[in-house]
Amino acid sequence: MNDVIKLWSKRRSDYWTMAVKYLKLIGNSGFLFTLYLLFVFGSYYYGQFLQWLPDAFPAVFVFTLVFTWLMTRGRTRTFVKQGDLIFLTPIEGRLGSYIRASIRYSWLMETFWVSLTFLVLAPLFFDRVVGDGNSFFFILVCMSLLKFWNLSAGFEEQRILDRLHYSYHTWMRAGLNAVTVYALFSQQSYLVIGIIALALTIFYFGYFRQLAKNYSLKWERLVDIETQTVMTFYRVANSFTDVPSLKSKVRSRSWLSSLYKLVPYSRKHVYHYMFGRSFIRANDYFGIFIRLTLLGVLFLTIVELDWGRWLISVLFAYMTALQLETLKNHYDTSQMVDLYPVTDDVKLAGHKFWVLTAGICQSVIFAIATFLSYGLLAGGLVLILASLTYSYHIYVRLGKKYASSLTA
Repeated sequence: MNDVIKLWSKRRSDYWTMAVKYLKLIGNSGFLFTLYLLFVFGSYYYGQFLQWLPDAFPAVFVFTLVFTWLMTRGRTRTFVKQGDLIFLTPIEGRLGSYIRASIRYSWLMETFWVSLTFLVLAPLFFDRVVGDGNSFFFILVCMSLLKFWNLSAGFEEQRILDRLHYSYHTWMRAGLNAVTVYALFSQQSYLVIGIIALALTIFYFGYFRQLAKNYSLKWERLVDIETQTVMTFYRVANSFTDVPSLKSKVRSRSWLSSLYKLVPYSRKHVYHYMFGRSFIRANDYFGIFIRLTLLGVLFLTIVELDWGRWLISVLFAYMTALQLETLKNHYDTSQMVDLYPVTDDVKLAGHKFWVLTAGICQSVIFAIATFLSYGLLAGGLVLILASLTYSYHIYVRLGKKYASSLTA
């Protein structure tokens, strides 16, 4: 048993040693300052938003939806690796302590995210649900325990191989979570909450624990869950720094294939074409661009301060351009690309082209949204500021990055 716990502890330590390095790089990239600015703006407009909400706003229903999703989502992190399919499966019966440690770890991490979400929604809770601090902490503790129940039950249901049967169990947990969360936020009596808790406990031991007797662990699924979790972290980190371990995830997005026609067919445009396909199809560059653009439009339409809109346009243009910089290293692990008879100037030109194209599109979208909300002058200023931010990235930062890579 001690060897199993040591193995789990070592894997957890190895993961966090890697994660902390990337978190430091993310913190040094200006991301924390961005969060601070968003927090300042969000705090200012949160109060106005609460005043604007009508009295008939279904706050309890909204809380039920949000926290039912949070309770149901999430899986137990086991830190298993591909090699465990061979080396750990023979001792599956002795991995009880390993699994319990994984569930406890996942419970603490998920409780953090649930608590953070509840704290963000706390003003709405106190304004529309109940103004009692004791109720707030009671609900938070109950949701933490409900999350532990979900992780334990979810781990057992992972043993089911049939996808339809597996999905049925997930939806069943979601229904039970909805009933429990609604009871908490609708301020049901302690007797009702206690009955629900007792029913969930009996259901877990009477049904979910029995799955372990009928089904073995599905190691391939455990490996997939762990791989997806790590890749999600890598994709976030890759937005701020280069992550060599990131595996490409390709999406077809055939409806955007007409954009490739923007690139003329010639040797000097080879990287125009390659970076275009990478931007649209690989590693979710396009998804990040869309999400940041929509968030920028949202903030631009609700912020009434002139300087606030200017700052937001620069901020979101800067974050978008910063993430598009990572296209430079997309083909670094492909040896075939190094054989192309083109210079680094061709690569730089291709990179600039797509950053410029994305920048023009985003700047115009920002300007149109601001124009429709506040007039032509405001839209024009936002267009100029966003365009200048992209120009800085294209002609200063990208040039320095490519120059440093040549001297390295």
